Amino acid sequence: MQVKIGTDLVTFYNPAFWGVGTEPEVTSLAAKDGRMFWTRIFDSLYDAGITGIELTFPPFDQAGAVAAFGSEVALAHELKTRNLQIWSAFFAALDRIPVHEQANAAPRIVAQVEAAARFLAAMGGTVLVAGLPCRATFLAEPPAFVDLPLAAPIASLLNRMGFAAARHGITLAIHTEAHSVACAPRDVDLFMLLTDPRYVSLCPDPAHIILEGGNSADVLARHVGRVVAMHWKDATGAMPVDTPVGKDIHARHREHFCELGNGQADFGRLAALLAHAPLRCGPILELDACPHPVPALQRGVTFVNLLAGRDVA
Repeated sequence: MQVKIGTDLVTFYNPAFWGVGTEPEVTSLAAKDGRMFWTRIFDSLYDAGITGIELTFPPFDQAGAVAAFGSEVALAHELKTRNLQIWSAFFAALDRIPVHEQANAAPRIVAQVEAAARFLAAMGGTVLVAGLPCRATFLAEPPAFVDLPLAAPIASLLNRMGFAAARHGITLAIHTEAHSVACAPRDVDLFMLLTDPRYVSLCPDPAHIILEGGNSADVLARHVGRVVAMHWKDATGAMPVDTPVGKDIHARHREHFCELGNGQADFGRLAALLAHAPLRCGPILELDACPHPVPALQRGVTFVNLLAGRDVA
């Protein structure tokens, strides 16, 4: 029996897959014909042998999916006919708000968590993955440090977010996004220390940890008791410490990502550690903006099943 495997829908954020030239055109295509857009995604996932879905930023979010089919009930029907399930969702609101504005935005953020968690629970999902704000560029003026004064208010908000999600049976998990305040190994340790383990868990991403110069297996080993999901992604090596951190930083990560097994991530050790983690969903493949997602996902499915010693015939 094969492992049930999911993917984050950022996998489909490549204009070439949609026959357009730019990412904004992908968004326009989704707005113009949502049913076509989401039907193609679901059919592609089925063809690739994927079971689980992690929703992400628009147009790959819950609002877009529900609007495409008219209701949550209709969406659930479309998923069921392809043996698909929504496992998780990436919560992007927190990493879009500058640190100094988060206190004022906290009530709105918690309300958005409530809405996302309610939806996930209704769809049978389990994990809400939260991205954190970006670090400042190295040696930028004025200097900005990831220290206790910066981290403590964010951790307090994460606790409140985790409480709101837990009321619906959903687990909040911090995502280790490269160049965020919670990706370098010491920074992950800091936020794990400051957040309440009853309400805040961890979703490590090996590729992003590698981009920050860390060892993803070592990070996972220290916090395995709080790992409820993992993004399966690989990277070729660390980015320079003085990499400019601007609005395009997430796009600039992509040239350093690679298919599973072609980079520095030790997936054998990671898989062994995950056997001791309180996982709430299966492996989540993440192939940022892949031009040919179906064959790439099929290779990822084969990789994970071979690693697990399962039959892939």
